[in-house]
Amino acid sequence: MKFNKAGNAIKSLVYRIAGSQYQEIVAIAFCWNKILGKLLSERTKLIKVENKILFVAVSNNVWMQELILTKTELLQKLRRMSGIELENIVFFLDDDSGDRKPNYLKRKRKNG
Repeated sequence: MKFNKAGNAIKSLVYRIAGSQYQEIVAIAFCWNKILGKLLSERTKLIKVENKILFVAVSNNVWMQELILTKTELLQKLRRMSGIELENIVFFLDDDSGDRKPNYLKRKRKNG
């Protein structure tokens, strides 16, 4: 009886659930942490892949600058590790990041 690694079974399940429309972003997501490292990957969000362009939201300007400076290297690593042929990566600031309070913590003032 041949044993399969649990990680492989989970990856297969995620690919099946995601469907063919999201195969590229799922493949990138599986290797994103390895490529960037834990610190930097936690400050990014993979948004979508469209027309061979990866869109990534970044938590602040400092991390975005770091990513922009290593964009060519990131593209090469993504191609090698995920097998996805990307032409470009677009980084943009994430509106939901920062020290702002979530909406549920904001109180509406009565009478002004």
